[in-house]
Amino acid sequence: MPPAASPFPIIVAEGDATQRGVAHGQGARDRIAASLSFYSDAVAPSIGATFGQIVDGVLARRPMWRAQDPDILAEIEGIAEGSGFSVGEILALNTRGMFVVPPIDQGAQRVPDDGCTSFAVLPEASADGHLRTGQNWDYLEGIADTIVLVHLRPEDGPRQLMIAEAGQVGRHGVNTNGIALHANGLGARLRDPSALPTTFLRRRILRSDNITAAIEAAITPPRAGSTNFLLTHRDGFAIDLETVPDTVRWLLPTDGWLFHTNHFEAGIPAELAATYTPSADSLLRYARGTRRLASARAVGGISRADIVDVLTDHLGDGRGLCSHPDPGAPRHERWMTVATVITDLTEGVMSVSAGPPCEHDFVDIDIASGAVATAAGAAMA
Repeated sequence: MPPAASPFPIIVAEGDATQRGVAHGQGARDRIAASLSFYSDAVAPSIGATFGQIVDGVLARRPMWRAQDPDILAEIEGIAEGSGFSVGEILALNTRGMFVVPPIDQGAQRVPDDGCTSFAVLPEASADGHLRTGQNWDYLEGIADTIVLVHLRPEDGPRQLMIAEAGQVGRHGVNTNGIALHANGLGARLRDPSALPTTFLRRRILRSDNITAAIEAAITPPRAGSTNFLLTHRDGFAIDLETVPDTVRWLLPTDGWLFHTNHFEAGIPAELAATYTPSADSLLRYARGTRRLASARAVGGISRADIVDVLTDHLGDGRGLCSHPDPGAPRHERWMTVATVITDLTEGVMSVSAGPPCEHDFVDIDIASGAVATAAGAAMA
């Protein structure tokens, strides 16, 4: 049987930073255009700004970011060159977390519901001894047709397979040195505009040669926002890092597995303690997912099918682990599971599905080559 088609375009980006960026921009031109249109037409007006104002704001910080990571800046400039869009527009796509969830000093404007659920199952907790990690990527429906898979082949360092919005230099992924990154927002509106955006930090993690360097990439640089990083390594290691601009807290696996949604579990930062309230959606997903994984662990170990069952769970009336869009909501508030990833670090494949995982098959992508391997079966067991 021939391999199934990839649910998202696969872009091969090799060479130096500029060459990689040009290949990305050329291969994703149409999807970058769709992304810019969505953020400009639907998201920017919802926060009382024009997209031009957002572009002007990020361009002002371009010199600071170049000083902190010239390689990533060169790749972004290459994406602009290859796609035909301006550097400011590509930078805006790479900093969209700064305006999709406005900073705390913008008052009580409504922000989107939280999203994303990440997990890691180590070999000792796995039914077949494999190490699996991944996530449901929950975000705005308007970016569903902008997602790409990028297979990065740098001149130095490990190859990287990344799933991201077109034009972004970092999101979720894995590299050929056995390091995987999955991440969640933390609902905290703390900001340091001069620091590195999360796309830069994620890419720094993904390009790391070893797991120590990956952890250091997550916890050392100044951070622009608040992100939960779940890092795993194929040798049987996982750590969860809850980061805000100035502090880091961490979680280690319990009984061989980790699970995280969009609220603080390792401790509420002092800057937020007096007013912090987690979202109901995040609490529901966390309680539901941890209970089901703990039950599976207790009766023979957590299988791949158990993971799929968790990620396709619908408790919550469309807003739970498997999230479906509300057609009556405004475009800038229409939340859904836009993609799901289950990475098997033991086999060296990333299984990917588009949209709510209850509706689509998973397709295996080989981490080393970036090529489609084989269909991994229906999402629903």
